[in-house]
Amino acid sequence: MKIYKNLVLSICLFFGSCTNFLDVSDELAGGLTSINDVFNNVAYTKRWYSQIFDGVPDYSSIHNLNYASGTQNPWTSMADEVFTETAGGAQNAGIYSEWNSASNNFHRWAALFNLIRQANIFIENAKPISSAGVNAQILTKADIDRYIADARFMRAFYYYLLLEMYGPVPIVEKSLNLTDELDYERRPIDEVVNFIDRELLLAMEGMHQGNYHSNENFRAVPTKGTALALRAKLWVYAASPLFNGGFEEGFQLKTSEGTPLFPARDANKWKKAAEACKDFITFAEAGNYDLYKAYTNGVLDPERSVYELFQEYNSEVIWATAKNSWGGMDGSSFDRRATPTSEQNGQGDIAVVQELVDDFYMKDGLPIKDKAHLKKSPLYKEEGYSPFNGSDVNNMYINREPRFYNTVFFSGRKWHITNNTVTFHLGGNADRTKAYYPMSGFMLYKRFNRTVHKRVPGVTSRFRPSYIFRLAEFYLIYAEALNEAEPGSADILKYVNLVRTRAGLPDLEVLNPAIKGNQELQRKAIQLESRIELATEGQRYFDVKRWMLAENEPGEGGLGGDFHGKFSAGNAAAFDQRVKFQTRIWKRKNYLFPVPLVALQKSTKLVQNPGW
Repeated sequence: MKIYKNLVLSICLFFGSCTNFLDVSDELAGGLTSINDVFNNVAYTKRWYSQIFDGVPDYSSIHNLNYASGTQNPWTSMADEVFTETAGGAQNAGIYSEWNSASNNFHRWAALFNLIRQANIFIENAKPISSAGVNAQILTKADIDRYIADARFMRAFYYYLLLEMYGPVPIVEKSLNLTDELDYERRPIDEVVNFIDRELLLAMEGMHQGNYHSNENFRAVPTKGTALALRAKLWVYAASPLFNGGFEEGFQLKTSEGTPLFPARDANKWKKAAEACKDFITFAEAGNYDLYKAYTNGVLDPERSVYELFQEYNSEVIWATAKNSWGGMDGSSFDRRATPTSEQNGQGDIAVVQELVDDFYMKDGLPIKDKAHLKKSPLYKEEGYSPFNGSDVNNMYINREPRFYNTVFFSGRKWHITNNTVTFHLGGNADRTKAYYPMSGFMLYKRFNRTVHKRVPGVTSRFRPSYIFRLAEFYLIYAEALNEAEPGSADILKYVNLVRTRAGLPDLEVLNPAIKGNQELQRKAIQLESRIELATEGQRYFDVKRWMLAENEPGEGGLGGDFHGKFSAGNAAAFDQRVKFQTRIWKRKNYLFPVPLVALQKSTKLVQNPGW
């Protein structure tokens, strides 16, 4: 075991950290002397297998940036979606201002390479086990084959998460001995993509072939559908400008031997992406997944649909995790932070930015101002007030689409439990500098469970899964890939409209016949639909980067500049005006995260990303 411990230390020095690297190794240190002892034991083998899943993301964890990691969801706060308080009410956690490769800003590097190593060891060593005796435990060949396929999928998934964040990364597909070279080169993006693709195709042959919708004990386990979905996203990333010739600074990035790490643009990658997406869509439509819809008296109910979608596991879910940070009303996690301070135990400090508020459609399916693909809705106006569920609110909140009301809680709206009117403008700017207050004047409402509250007797907590992949996203990326490869395809608007229909909105070509087959207009429509449908679920930050829109102005995909809200110094009449509440810094180097400094210091071959 001493040799094994030294090996772990060597890996830690290269990849940067080994916090909670392998809990099972500590438990085995007293009685086992080699890795073979682990994989001759059923319980230890299963434990090793289960810990390979430790890096599965928890996208419900957006509530406190001080404690967030790269496998949680700080990305919603870093995108043009929300502002989230840090402990003590600090205005940022080094994410809106300058930071460097030595800063600990939600890195995935060390944690995921450690898990990749754990998967490598399992793939190489796991085997069937049979024991004698009445209570003998066994692992059949079928068990081990599926476990290895799952481990191979998770290794590919972790490489995908690394690619998403850092671009080109080292590929380590075997466990390392003390005599092995630990100093690995970063590999070209195309090589990383092809490696992940190959591993997913191999893994899905041995993974569970259907879905686990009917068996709650297995719903968090990835399946063939999960692998097909990941492969679709992988190729959409590979075809997108950031990884496909659009990031000019990347052309200077080479290995220590001079091999270019970023490719020139290849338009054919969009065709490959469309094919990968179609593979998944075909699988989904074979009875495996379907958009969640709720009906009232036999009629589609968009309001119920977009709310209930997130409350219970359902047929739209491709992959979810039971690990979540909803927290209930007795902690300081999502549920409590999505409850206004006027309600018992509420902290109400997850603040939606004005730029997201303005992007939601009206109920007629048109935007509040002219967009490239659609004209301004005649229903929209900001002047004056109108009744909304028994309370007078500004007209800018009237006649909006269901996803708006499910995502944004605004001043003047009544809280669903107490029927109390909530106001965010009272108290003035001095109170806004304190923790537990929505800094923008808008509070996040999406994914909150409306039965959770602290009033006696109270439902202080309600379980719901945290989604990693769901079908609506893949309808939209399929439409995106098709639009880039074959803009005249009827499937483009078909799949975007399926998402809109669930939200109660008319088809795009009904509102603007000129959009059909127009690549630029369809592109704008798909990007905005993704912005709205997937709001605050953890994808937006990576989407605007892969589209290379992050340097635009706020409201146009930009992640830097002045962000706005609505507030005033206790003057209700002056409240409904757009006011800057924060300036964020974004530079071209931020398209990729830096390789952590500690990893560079231990390496002679790693090269840093441009600008860092």
